[in-house]
Amino acid sequence: MRAANPTCLPRQRGATLIEALIAFLVLSLGMLAMARLQNHLRLNSDVARQRSEAVRLAQEDIETLRSFATIASAPGVRSYAAIAPAEISVQSGTGFHSNASYEVARSVDASDATTLKTATVAVHWTDRTGGAQRAVLSSVIARSNPALSAALAVSTSVSTRTAFGRSARIPLAAKDLGNGSSVLKPVAAGTLAFIFDNATGQVTAICSGVGAGTTTMNLSLADLGTCDAVSGMLLSGQVHFSNAAPPDAARANDVPLPLAVRLVPTGGTYPAPPSCASEAQKMVAFSTPAGARRLAVPIDAVPASVGVSNWVDLGERFVAYHCVVTPLNGRWSGRSSLEPQGWALGNAGNEYKVCRYSADQDGSGAVDSNAEHPDSYSHVDATLLQQNFLVIKGDQLCPLGAHVTADVQGTRVYSNLGTVQHQP
Repeated sequence: MRAANPTCLPRQRGATLIEALIAFLVLSLGMLAMARLQNHLRLNSDVARQRSEAVRLAQEDIETLRSFATIASAPGVRSYAAIAPAEISVQSGTGFHSNASYEVARSVDASDATTLKTATVAVHWTDRTGGAQRAVLSSVIARSNPALSAALAVSTSVSTRTAFGRSARIPLAAKDLGNGSSVLKPVAAGTLAFIFDNATGQVTAICSGVGAGTTTMNLSLADLGTCDAVSGMLLSGQVHFSNAAPPDAARANDVPLPLAVRLVPTGGTYPAPPSCASEAQKMVAFSTPAGARRLAVPIDAVPASVGVSNWVDLGERFVAYHCVVTPLNGRWSGRSSLEPQGWALGNAGNEYKVCRYSADQDGSGAVDSNAEHPDSYSHVDATLLQQNFLVIKGDQLCPLGAHVTADVQGTRVYSNLGTVQHQP
């Protein structure tokens, strides 16, 4: 019997069970590694997003500290003196779009507060694995006058500071509170007061509950009552009356009629409606230990109301008005008008007509800037003063005339003796 030839046996094909198991193990390890890599990438992506948000929160807190408007503490105003340690929580469940909750802790080194403060902001949060994460930013905040940061942006036609050492955009009648801010009570018998930042002239607060018998001259920080912080711009001026025929725009000192000033903003939904106040006033002059003073007082005021024994009535009569506008995205547009109280607008002899003092101050050939008192304001980005009106008999024409320029306490002042009809 012949022996089998090994070379003639059938060849083995396929894989053994052990080989298949080894291959499956290698494939499983690879897939597990890929899954872990994917999870690791998602975690890193989450942490990167959260770290960016934490840095933004820290930067926002530091920039808020930098945006102080005055050095000394003032109601409703961010100040250098108020820079202090603080802690806040930013929760994802309260409208904050994030998958994490943050704890923001600020520490302040004020050991050399006369020149600078060092603020360190640490933001803590927990990632999706329960690991603690942290981002820290530090910055030095110099004790510098906020006015210097904006001096280059101020128009060259208006001085940055007046003789009182404050912004030229603050009404002269406002009282300096000695803490980097000034206060004006627009109506002596009213209960409202406006707070201005001395450096910028911006309205930083509106205070209510002020004593009705307290005048601007007698106001102190303790008298301000409840103050609500705002970021407002002032629109103010005077309303003069002339019953002469023809009317005299330069000597319009007849007794004012009761009225209110209305400002209607346009171009969007504003954060708050304008706050306007008006009061019939007269100009008086009197002597003080510091020298002679000229002051606008309520039309029925007596010398004792400002703490003097006597004064000289200068014969000027008008209605002073002040409106605080909270801008929309830093600007506002709109139209101001007078609302008669007990008298009527019209073209008859027993009615009245409203003219506005308006002139081409810049020589452009048209009344095309907000400072020139146009019919409607457009994109106002700063305080507007001397937006004056003239009320005349309805059967008369608004008087024409040129404007006169003068320097008053370092501020260029335009006396607009030319008028145009505004109402009706």
